[in-house]
Amino acid sequence: MSLQRRGFTLIELLVVIAIIAILAAILFPVFAQARASARAISCVSNVKQVSLGMLMYSQDYDENIPRVDNDGSCVYGQTPCRAPDWGNAGTFSATNPPAMWFNVVYPYIKNSQVGYCPEAGKTNWSTAIPTYDGKAYDARLEQNLTYQGAYSQMATNMLLDPLWGGGGATAIATWQRPAELLLISGDSVWDVGGLATSTGVGNTAVWPYRPNVSCTNYGGPAGWTWYLHKGNRSGQPDAQGQGGINAGFANVAFGDGHVKAMKYNNLERCDFNTARNVWVWSLFDYRF
Repeated sequence: MSLQRRGFTLIELLVVIAIIAILAAILFPVFAQARASARAISCVSNVKQVSLGMLMYSQDYDENIPRVDNDGSCVYGQTPCRAPDWGNAGTFSATNPPAMWFNVVYPYIKNSQVGYCPEAGKTNWSTAIPTYDGKAYDARLEQNLTYQGAYSQMATNMLLDPLWGGGGATAIATWQRPAELLLISGDSVWDVGGLATSTGVGNTAVWPYRPNVSCTNYGGPAGWTWYLHKGNRSGQPDAQGQGGINAGFANVAFGDGHVKAMKYNNLERCDFNTARNVWVWSLFDYRF
């Protein structure tokens, strides 16, 4: 008695392949969303650690958080700033160590990786520096965190810094509502250009900006908080004409150390303060 072995027909194989393709098409977006959610959670953790580092720093300095630039060399718009500085890493120097806010907080963290948002990815310094700093890449400046300080994805609230001439106050005791005051944005971008977004170049400081509102706008066309999570990172203009950076969520830390994800319309809102009879950036301005 002979046994006949019957294999799959071509049609059966094609049906199986089609079913697998359909299942993959359904599941891959789900997997991508799960990965994005995991990166967002990791970013929340990073922002939390950096904010705690900043608050620990403040306990050692009479409850003052660090300024954007802590080498005492400049007042923005009035005197030249010694490099390394915000947006100017300069050249390697043993006598001028990095002194931007992330650099002086780093000893309390001891992990430079928490200064990067996993969704944006670690900054590709060798590609970005020749464009944004105008100098050749120097590995020593990456190793001693000069680049990260000058172009940090973690960005502090510019309105808290007296060096900007806006009357900011680094002293925690002067903050009216610490639990509702932006301390750090975990997602910043230097500009909405393709290279800045593709290489993860941060802005070190952020400020509020919304067109056509009664509050005073700071620093030009955008505050450069990158609402990256579940948003648009392509650089194509959104409703505000800011390259899609306002389309998703940003992870931010507040003055009491808690962290949450916020959308552009909530974080950068301009409200009327009835007690002072003035329009204010409620989550950026420490005075109200």
